[in-house]
Formats: sequence, structure tokens, C-alpha cells
Amino acid sequence: MTLKHAILGLLSKWDATGYDIKKEFDDFMSIFWHSHLSQIYPELNKLEAEELITSKLVPQEGKPHKKVYSITNGGIDEITNWVGSPPDPPKIKDPFLMQVFFMDNISADEVIFQLKYYQGVRQKRLKEMKQTVQEAWESIKERQTMTPRLLMSSAVLRRGLEQEVQYIKWCEETIELVEACKSLWDADTSTESVLPFDEAKELVEDYFNVAVVLEEKED
Repeated sequence: MTLKHAILGLLSKWDATGYDIKKEFDDFMSIFWHSHLSQIYPELNKLEAEELITSKLVPQEGKPHKKVYSITNGGIDEITNWVGSPPDPPKIKDPFLMQVFFMDNISADEVIFQLKYYQGVRQKRLKEMKQTVQEAWESIKERQTMTPRLLMSSAVLRRGLEQEVQYIKWCEETIELVEACKSLWDADTSTESVLPFDEAKELVEDYFNVAVVLEEKED
């Protein structure tokens, strides 16, 4: 997804200021995308130059005029074509997974500490997301209305919750794996590992649930 299409998607249902768009990114869309005002305003200028959106100044009493953006027919065509196109495979960039990949460079105790700390970070994020979902649902019930946008955003919120739950579970299981294999960090890699291979193999296979995967393939 591009910032261009995110903005067009938001403007496809309602007119908004740059601040309104940023707030939407900070709330619902933070589950799958983030952006800064320093990125949003240049993109709005670009979209206006491409005649995909227009803008007008709206007077405010005692405040500077605010600039409100609206989508054009060309912008509607652009977002419609994009939504109807097959998506590209996701290109994952997860800084913590990159760190985990190289955690053979620190002690097992430090690995466990980092995993527990990050598990706490994701648990906090999950709590915040649950609060967002609750507030969104209360708002929907209060307005007694449902739209396709609300329905599909609910699907995205659910997927976001599932991802956090899965990440927390992965942290927990990886902590258990490292605790069971702590002796590997004390081993001299130029010689035989301190932990017998068969024991390590059993732990790793259990961690990956390899037996279940193989059984499914055989069926």
C-alpha cells in the first residue's frame, strides 16, 4: 500500500483536513500503517497537482482558515482501480526480528530479558488496541448505523488483534526455547555443542510443531 492510496481511500467517503487524516492514521490505521504529518502534507500537495483531489479554505472564527481536501472523480477512479487490483506480496520489515536473528551475540539471559521486555511492549499495544475496538463499537452502537467501511474496518481491527496475540505467544514460546537451550550460548562453536543434538532437535521440532506439519502433509 502507498500513502497516496491511503489518503485517497480516506477522502473517498469524507472531506478532511491534513490533521483529520493524521488522526485517522493514529487511530484505526495504526494497526497496519503509520505516517507523519511531514509525509502527509507533501503527498496532499502532490495529489492536488495530479488533480486527484481538490482543496478549499474554510473560515474559522478566531482561528486561521483550515484547508479541507476533497476527492475528485479522477481520484475515485484511482482508488477504485487500486482496491480492485491484486496486492503485491508483503515486504516485511520488523526491527525486532532483525535483532533476534543476531542475538547469538549476547548472553542467553540478555536474550530472555529482551524477549520479555518486547513481549510487554506488545501486550501494552494489544491493550490499547482492545480499547480502540471497544470505543469504536460503542460509537457504532450509539449511532445505530453500519456501513461497508465500518464493516471492513472491523475486519482489519480483528486481524490486528490476532497479530498482536500471535506475537505475544511467539515471544512466550521463544523465551521457553531459549531457557531450555541456554547451554548453547556457553558452547564453543568450534567444537561439539554442550547441548546434545538429539535433545536440541526435539526442542526445536516441538517449537515448530514439525510433527503436526508433517502429519498434515501425509494426510
